[in-house]
Amino acid sequence: MESFDKALLFVTEKLKMVGAVFLFGMALLTCVDVVGRIFKHPIFGSVELVSFMGVLAIAASLPFTHANKGHIGVELFTRKLSRKTRDIIALCTESLSLVLFSVVAWRLFHYALKVRESGELSMNLQLPEYGIIFILGCGFVVFTLTIINNILKTIAKLRSK
Repeated sequence: MESFDKALLFVTEKLKMVGAVFLFGMALLTCVDVVGRIFKHPIFGSVELVSFMGVLAIAASLPFTHANKGHIGVELFTRKLSRKTRDIIALCTESLSLVLFSVVAWRLFHYALKVRESGELSMNLQLPEYGIIFILGCGFVVFTLTIINNILKTIAKLRSK
């Protein structure tokens, strides 16, 4: 389990950096496009590129954010419960999340194959959209692995009590 945890940590750290690069790219492209519009030379397809980079930034940063509990959580009621009860609730929510995001990942791959078969391209730049959808699916696979890792850690915590 420790080697799985280390490998997942390595992958999520690298993906975090990739997400940061795409986020920076979005900001840079938007700034260059705005300045270009001032001089009547906007960047053709900048809206498509920014949206693609946004999808890639989310796909790359989601596993790291989940692994570090960076998502918003409401703890008004659970804070008053015992540690064991909170861990059981966490186990339940993580298990439900695993089911949901496993289905999302599976359907993203299915959708990417359908888009590839149809030959659908982006509107302005005529880029194949299935590649972005496939990469998003890969991000969700890593995300589900992160959820599995959290479930295993919670189970180990509950067993040690």
